[in-house]
Amino acid sequence: MELADGQVRYRFVIDVGQKPDGRRDQRTFTYDTLKEARAERSKIIADRAQGTYVRPGKTTVSEMIDAWLAGKRNIGDGTRRTYTDALKHAKAHVGHLESQKVTKANLDTMVTKLLATGRRVGNVKTTKLSPRSVNLMLILLSAVFESAVKQGNLGRNVVKLVERPTHTPTEMGTWTADSAAAFLEYVTDERLHAAWQFSLYGLRRGEVLGLRWSDVDLVAKTITIRWARTSVAGEIVEKEPKTERSKRTLPLDDDLVDALTVLQLRQRDEREAAGEAYAAPCRLVDPRTGERCVGDHVVVDELGRPYRPEWYGDRFEALGKKASLPAIRLHDARHTCGTLMHLRGVPTAVISAWLGHASASFTLATYVHSQEAELAGAGETLRQAFKRASVAPKSGV
Repeated sequence: MELADGQVRYRFVIDVGQKPDGRRDQRTFTYDTLKEARAERSKIIADRAQGTYVRPGKTTVSEMIDAWLAGKRNIGDGTRRTYTDALKHAKAHVGHLESQKVTKANLDTMVTKLLATGRRVGNVKTTKLSPRSVNLMLILLSAVFESAVKQGNLGRNVVKLVERPTHTPTEMGTWTADSAAAFLEYVTDERLHAAWQFSLYGLRRGEVLGLRWSDVDLVAKTITIRWARTSVAGEIVEKEPKTERSKRTLPLDDDLVDALTVLQLRQRDEREAAGEAYAAPCRLVDPRTGERCVGDHVVVDELGRPYRPEWYGDRFEALGKKASLPAIRLHDARHTCGTLMHLRGVPTAVISAWLGHASASFTLATYVHSQEAELAGAGETLRQAFKRASVAPKSGV
């Protein structure tokens, strides 16, 4: 092909497959040299034969992210919000780029900026994005690109080439058995004493706040976890637990039965005293029958209103501080439960079932921690072993 200025360029037309409507998809390619044109044509033919050919496209990274999120049908509202928030950083920095033209250099520049210049949360500008947050974004972005590769829209997942920033996880804080016992003793007269017991017995915050009296059996001494009450972007969401293992029935010891009995009687008195001001019970769909049912929350205020999850977590930390105990978060109480069970010889599979985890390996890797007293005990055991070895009679004649 000769241009008006006399310059010669080389063009070829080739069938690259089918369009979504079933018609042949023919593409035209133009190059400055015959060598380049022949090389590209040979590559397209070879890639088509191997099933690895990727049609040229102009889909941006933002569009690809949106499509990936739209296809995630089996995640909860909280998880979706986490994914969306994490990927916002990628959309802000490389979202405008065509996904087939994204390079490792583009992504490295993005990571450097995120680690150095930070982000804005509301009206507050933070100094930087943590390595943990950057890694989460890269993990999710890699999943987006990998999905596009499997669909034949990308030739490779360039996100895999990006080196992840070093992140040293902070060791989870847990209470010793003495600290946990001291906390429960401190909150004995608290109106929500039963709730604090549930938290130290390993229930998730959403499970404690979502518990219904209809799922409490004080005669059989059991509770059944069927609901979770969580906060997503400031809105309260009530739903079934996200996994089947989270739906579980747990035994109640006598202390919990007594605490729940006291709370139930107190709520009856509060309902009578409040009269019409007492909150109407929340109407939900019974997961057992699919029918709409009326269920009263176990953990409510004096007017029968369920607490916001944020308040419950803040209250736990405040009580721990008043009791002069080591500072831990509410979720750390769940880790305390798993750790104390493990240190007392409870099988990991049983701990996993108690906590409602998907697998015992996750429980062991994430919810079991060492404590200083146990480390001291391990050191003493080793010292005794060395001492016995030093006084053992020598073998031989």
